[in-house]
Amino acid sequence: MSYVFVSSDKCVYYFGPDLEPVVKVDPGDIIHFKTMDCFSNQITSESQLVTDIDFSRVNPATGPVYVNGANRGDVLRVKILDIRTSDRGIIVTAPGYGVLGDKVRHARTKFCEIKDGYVYFEGIKIRYEPMIGVIGVAYDEKVPCGVPGRHGGNMDTKLIKIGSTVYLSVFKEGGLLGIGDLHAVMGDGEVCVAGCEVAGEVLVSVDIIKNIALPWPIVETEDAYYLIISKKNVEEAFKEAVDLAVKILSYSNSIEWDEAYMLASMVVDLQVSQLVDPAKTVRARIPKEYTTLKSMLKALAKQ
Repeated sequence: MSYVFVSSDKCVYYFGPDLEPVVKVDPGDIIHFKTMDCFSNQITSESQLVTDIDFSRVNPATGPVYVNGANRGDVLRVKILDIRTSDRGIIVTAPGYGVLGDKVRHARTKFCEIKDGYVYFEGIKIRYEPMIGVIGVAYDEKVPCGVPGRHGGNMDTKLIKIGSTVYLSVFKEGGLLGIGDLHAVMGDGEVCVAGCEVAGEVLVSVDIIKNIALPWPIVETEDAYYLIISKKNVEEAFKEAVDLAVKILSYSNSIEWDEAYMLASMVVDLQVSQLVDPAKTVRARIPKEYTTLKSMLKALAKQ
């Protein structure tokens, strides 16, 4: 097992077929990613507005990292070991941005101090909950880092935090893993278009599951598996999430489809990750009592 450091100046702004790796690692290695914030550290004062920055430099992903032995049709398993962030975060909004963008009159930038386990915003203490917004692999087409999809990308899912494991299908040899867009805290939906945006560092371990392809990313926590689906609208995303969850429950419990549909209505939770990116991201939570990783992967591989 080796320890590999990747600096934030080694970054990409899209996941695509022509990416070149900045470093190669072996399965089991630990990778230390240093990341810029989602604005590429362009905002240095509250007088700077998000409407004035260079948007070609938004949502950088540090990397990409080539994992030896990862081939198309495999799954990259990424365990989140640690996340450390800067002691100051940024949140922004502007007219047209976010769920209520039509009500925003002026662009605004606010800084948040981060200390002693809390994020401070306008005198309000918010519990510090660091998470990864962008985590993805090279895809068959060029996808900006700000867009989520089957390859991962800007999923803005607050469950991607210390202790969680992310499963990503490999589309290109080596996987070509990139990580960025950290948040000190973010609510489900990310409704104003930003969480508490921070630079930071992420420590992960990587491994490969051979010959199992997934239709969408999966996040594993201590007590559940989450299917992460990104579509043009939430209705489409939720429909696909339910469809896959029912198939998993049917296969895992050896029951008929309609029985699994009923079981899903009792045990599967549908949740929103983000509503502000070009594709909206939702998740279906399946408790570990009703499936195993092995059964879930086999059920999804049948897609």
